[in-house]
Amino acid sequence: MAADVAAVWRGAQLDYAFRVTIMDDYEDFAGLTRRALDFALLDRGLDLDPQVRAGLVSAYDRLPTFPDVAAGLAALAAAGTECVLLSNGSPTMLAACLRTAGLAPWFSHVISVDDVRVYKPHPAVYRHAAAVTGRPVESIRLVSCNPFDIVGAARAGMRTAWIDRSGRTFDTLGRLPDVVVRELSELAELRTPAAG
Repeated sequence: MAADVAAVWRGAQLDYAFRVTIMDDYEDFAGLTRRALDFALLDRGLDLDPQVRAGLVSAYDRLPTFPDVAAGLAALAAAGTECVLLSNGSPTMLAACLRTAGLAPWFSHVISVDDVRVYKPHPAVYRHAAAVTGRPVESIRLVSCNPFDIVGAARAGMRTAWIDRSGRTFDTLGRLPDVVVRELSELAELRTPAAG
């Protein structure tokens, strides 16, 4: 049951982010995460104590990283690649995750959609990342494991790299990613600015 609730929760979380963007509305990702959990529990006929709910939501501040991430960031840095974090997460969530994972030193910028008040894959998010970094949008390679993010970045003019850890089928809505890898460390040879 927990895995089922988690799947509904994640689906609602993304759906809510897409919908508030389409409706020209905005609520930060922490708020959407709480609302999506409420939906998942209602949808499955469950109720949890408010403290348990708060604990589940706060787990987003301590998300584990994939085993290849730290080594991949180190390899990219050694290859001369500037890494930028571009996320739908709120600034407080991102700061907590980076602190917990010990990854903050690898990123020259940490950019949240809070700055533009729309969620990926809206083109304003990717243009904002280019403005913050002072780079032309076409000189940036967005790295993500989310096909919607790859499609959005490509439409905004970025180059893309999809981390396909599970051998999934890529989205048919947009063009295929420029690069497909199984883990982050494979990107070090590209030596281009990375955002993701």
